[in-house]
Amino acid sequence: MSKSVYSIVLNDAVVEAIDNMAYRLGTNRSGMINRILAEKVSYVTPEQKIRNILDQVERLMDSQDIFQIMATPGDSSLMIKSAFKYKYNPSVKYSVVLNKSGSTAKGELRVAFRTQNAILLNELGKFINIWNALERKYLKRDINCAAGNGRYVRELMLPEEDYDEVQIGEMISEYITGFDKIMKLFFSGADHIELEKRYKEFSDTAKYKI
Repeated sequence: MSKSVYSIVLNDAVVEAIDNMAYRLGTNRSGMINRILAEKVSYVTPEQKIRNILDQVERLMDSQDIFQIMATPGDSSLMIKSAFKYKYNPSVKYSVVLNKSGSTAKGELRVAFRTQNAILLNELGKFINIWNALERKYLKRDINCAAGNGRYVRELMLPEEDYDEVQIGEMISEYITGFDKIMKLFFSGADHIELEKRYKEFSDTAKYKI
């Protein structure tokens, strides 16, 4: 959606209130005014579509005891922490970052494994290799992703034209939950056969392969 620059005259007190609201919501003055006006005329902006998707992800993930929603600045991302009982006391954080360019809503899932333990980081690298191999095998396409130093970034292909915001939010939540379960299964000592079995179950029941 194209944007243009407009000159408008506003009351100073109104601008101050808008700035305060924008600060609380992690956006800027222009974005806040655009959002307020869009809501007033019942127009759903690309930014609001993204917010609707993330709100659905937040609702679904927050309903599961193993996940904790973390404060995230801005309207285009969401951060989730996963409870992880394992030696060396690691923590896992999932960040969902969406953008509004193009006809297909794209985004990223960023996984950060918060630990400095070399053994654990090495094991995480092994799991990511297994996960990527399973994705290529069952999705039958290349996945844009990167891994290293306790981090994993994976592109999300979201079918905006065929599904609404609630359904897309369900897809993202489903993917994070599946990744989290299978990763923890790996760290519990499951072998490759068991991991592939669980991944196939996850893939077969997924509403959409993102």
